[in-house]
Formats: sequence, structure tokens, C-alpha cells
Amino acid sequence: MVARTGPRGLLILDRDGVINLDSSEFVKNIDEFRQIPGSIEAIAALHRAGYTVTIASNQSGLARGLFDRRALRAMHRKLRRLVAAAGGRIDRLV
Repeated sequence: MVARTGPRGLLILDRDGVINLDSSEFVKNIDEFRQIPGSIEAIAALHRAGYTVTIASNQSGLARGLFDRRALRAMHRKLRRLVAAAGGRIDRLV
């Protein structure tokens, strides 16, 4: 797959501990998904500045059976909605 990048380049951000608060018990659902203050606004600002924004997240809790793909998709939808409400976009979430 070829990644298209914005005029300023590609940013790849981790999710847990960078965008949302991390937990030693894993973030397992949208109720536990709480953003770090300023992170959503920063992502929106980076998008508006011309960066392609990608979120890469190793979700070992999924492999451990602590949550399922439906819960993960719900968390990712929430993240995308928050960023969109702040005027930005996540180009890819993996």
C-alpha cells in the first residue's frame, strides 16, 4: 500500500498514553477512553497545518480477549468524532 502524505508530511502517533490516558488494566471501551487534555486539539491543528495524521496502536488487550473488535471500532469512532469536532481529521487508524 502506498501512503499519501500531506504537503508537510506524515505523522504517526501512538494512541494510549499519547492521545488518551493509558491504564495498566487496558482501555477496553468508550467509557474508559478519556483523552489527554489538548491532544485532540493538537491532532486537529496538525491536520489543518497540512500533515497526514495516522494513529498506530498496538492493542494487546484485543489479543488477550479483554475487549473485542466492536469495542475497538467504537473507541476509534469516538476518537475520529472528537478530532472532527475540533476541526481536524485522522487519515488512517491502524
